[in-house]
Amino acid sequence: MRDIKEIEQMQIVYYLPHMGEVSVQKDIVYKTVDDEDLMLDVYYPLDRQLHVPRPAVLFVHGGSQPEHVEYVRESRPYISWCQLVAASGVVAVMFKHRTDEGYSQLAQAGSDVDDLVSYIRHHGTSLGIDPDRLGIFAFSSGSIHGLRTALKGTPAYIRCITVYYGGMTLLNPKYFHFGAEEEALAKEFSPVYHLSQEEPAKIPPLFIAKAGLDRAFLNESIDECLDIANERNIPITFMNHPTGEHGFDIFNDDARSREIIKATLSFIAEHLG
Repeated sequence: MRDIKEIEQMQIVYYLPHMGEVSVQKDIVYKTVDDEDLMLDVYYPLDRQLHVPRPAVLFVHGGSQPEHVEYVRESRPYISWCQLVAASGVVAVMFKHRTDEGYSQLAQAGSDVDDLVSYIRHHGTSLGIDPDRLGIFAFSSGSIHGLRTALKGTPAYIRCITVYYGGMTLLNPKYFHFGAEEEALAKEFSPVYHLSQEEPAKIPPLFIAKAGLDRAFLNESIDECLDIANERNIPITFMNHPTGEHGFDIFNDDARSREIIKATLSFIAEHLG
């Protein structure tokens, strides 16, 4: 079991030339709650032109407990991802949201993602971001929060969604036990529910990456997502890393990890570039 401090010093296993040279605007407060300033950082392409808004990818981190995400914006995995996306020509936004504390505080984490997107929509132009061309990139448990925001009502300004080893449902009774009074909340934070309910033609293209050695409840939820997408003719790109761990993009320095990351950049460029 890797220590969180060790993980925070690792970076992704794919590189582009000069990605470490992209510029970043840090510590922008997008929301203050319970006396805590929640902040975002914006990473810009090397060929950035002032006053020319660019599309942006919004990174939604995982982590179920506050101590897991205390320094998430300063962690090397997310910094290197933002640098990579910026070096590929798209603005990258990294932000901290509160955790759901083991699914007991879903609403607080969800509201932070909503408010982040609202902030970008209202202040994007001043940040060099085109507020009508946004992508969501969610990792692990961040998928239930990021995809709720991206899929609920299928807003047209969300142009694409990427998920790495993410949970896609809270509705499987084999793994989750919500009371009857919590059923509506469990549905709201289950991406598969939105995929089954929203109009397929309005759902933005999805890219799903699965870690073959991941936990059963995550991979079974990804399989359910794929079944629904295929049944409803929803545009989806799926890539599996058969020997990949949860976090293969930083833990598994192999050809398949790099292939998936490279394909992810192509997907983002196609739909946002």
